[in-house]
Order: sequence, then C-alpha cells, then structure tokens
Amino acid sequence: MDSVAIRVFTFSILPIIIAVGHLGLDRSSRRRDRRLEIFLLYLFGVGVAGSGIGGFFGHVFISESVAESIGWPAGNPFQLEVGVANLALGILGIVAMGRRDGFREATVIAATVFGVGATVVHVMDVIESGNLAPGNTIQNISNLLRPALLIAFLAASRRAERSPDSEAQTPGFDRWREPRIRAAGLMTGSVAAGFGAGFAIDLPLIGILIGTLVGAGLAAFVVARSSSGISARRTDTAT
Repeated sequence: MDSVAIRVFTFSILPIIIAVGHLGLDRSSRRRDRRLEIFLLYLFGVGVAGSGIGGFFGHVFISESVAESIGWPAGNPFQLEVGVANLALGILGIVAMGRRDGFREATVIAATVFGVGATVVHVMDVIESGNLAPGNTIQNISNLLRPALLIAFLAASRRAERSPDSEAQTPGFDRWREPRIRAAGLMTGSVAAGFGAGFAIDLPLIGILIGTLVGAGLAAFVVARSSSGISARRTDTAT
C-alpha cells in the first residue's frame, strides 16, 4: 500500500474505528453526549494532533521523501514553513482534547482552512501540470474527510449539550471525561510512535498495527482502573 494511502487511513479513518472499539468496551459511554465526546477525543487526538505532529516531522526531517511523494522539487524551504504549520495544528489538537469551549471550534476552523486550502493548491497543480503523484491526489481525501468529520461530530455534540437530559454541563461529566482524555492521549502517542517506527523499518502497516494494539491496551487499562475506582467509592459510600 502506498505510504500516502497509509497516512490517510491512519489519521482520518483509524480514529473512527478506534472510537467505535472504545464504545463497544466502555459501558459508561453509551449516552449520546458521551458517545459523541469519545469520537471527538480520538478525532482531535489521533486525527488532528497525530496528523499535525506527523506532518511536522515529515516536512522537516524527511522533507525529500515527502516532496517526492507529492511530485514537487525537493529542497524547497517552504516545506519548513508547512512543517511548522502542521506542528501548530498538532498542538491545537492536543489542547482541544482537554477543552470543551470555543477552543474546539477554533481548532476545527484551523484544520478546515488548512485542509481545504491544501486541496485547492493540489487540484490546481493537477490541472496545470498533470501531476498525479499520490501526495498530490490521494492526500486530498484526508484533507477533506478529517474536517468534515470534525464539523459533523462537533455540531452533533453541541446539539446534544443543549438537550434537556444532557449531563455535559455537570461536574460529573468532566470527571467521566478525565480518564478518557488520558486514554485518547495514550492512544494518540502510541499510534504516532507506531506510524513513525513502521516507516523507519519500512513496515508501516505492522508499525501502525502494533502501535494501535499497544495504545488500545493502555487506554483500556486507564478506563478500567477509573471504573474500578468509581465502583470502590460507591461501595464504601453504601457501607
């Protein structure tokens, strides 16, 4: 599988798969507002933070390979600027995981402008030069899909928050979120590490698979430990 297609899968489709898996194992996440929050945590984490930091390392440290995948000349200093822009998006994604205010909308706007703008540039290059390199074509799937998912899930989450039976504005919701934020953060770091290590040894799919499995184990441990702690406190209170 082409490296660009692997990147598209890892940072645009994999977050949804991980979120679905999380919901299947975490019984406390069945309420609508909680389900939407789980999707957003992995979209902001793996999708925005992971992709942004990965793009930073790619454009800065392996810039020639990235330029080749796009079909553009290597050695262009503008790649450094694009790398720093990716890093900014990655940091926004990390912060947005822990925030639930307008910072999330700002992060989605930044990701959308960057993704749509990059797609316009790539499409113009295809039209003008006929450059059909994977980084100039396939990457646009991710550039558009990720913002679309972020907009859809964030809009649905805001509607759920306004529902009369929503608990999103209560202290209990924030307590519930805390271990899930840590779980999503561990998953993001593990997937990103697997992605980088996999490409370093020329086995990207194996690296991503191992990273995802390790991240899933760590995330499950964090959530299970939190759930057992809550159960213990309830037992103590009852007795």
